Amino acid sequence: MKLERVGLRVADYRKSFAFYHDVLGLRLKNSWQRADSWGALFFCGEALLEIIWFPGGEKNLDCSFIPARSKTDIFLTVSSVEPIYQRLQKFGDLEVVAPSDQPWGYRTCSVYDPDRLRIVFAQPL
Repeated sequence: MKLERVGLRVADYRKSFAFYHDVLGLRLKNSWQRADSWGALFFCGEALLEIIWFPGGEKNLDCSFIPARSKTDIFLTVSSVEPIYQRLQKFGDLEVVAPSDQPWGYRTCSVYDPDRLRIVFAQPL
């Protein structure tokens, strides 16, 4: 079994695209804007990260709903969290958690995306 893609339904496509492309610096594989959906695929290690927005909602799902906190985190293993933390600090309107050593053997920092999904950057100690 191999994880190929993680799909995120987003409330605001433009904000999410800017976050994943401009803030996190993920490389774009492709994107689309059709009448039924707008989306983008980003390279993320050996998997793809997809953001998708449905202009009319997906069937009865209200895609503009943003929970107070998501039950899901995305963990990205990196060689060093410090440069990422410094990069994130340049974007003043982000909720960024400073690097800290975790008891489970990683140094982490994190940031929340526009839909309150926590992105954790983890560096093995």
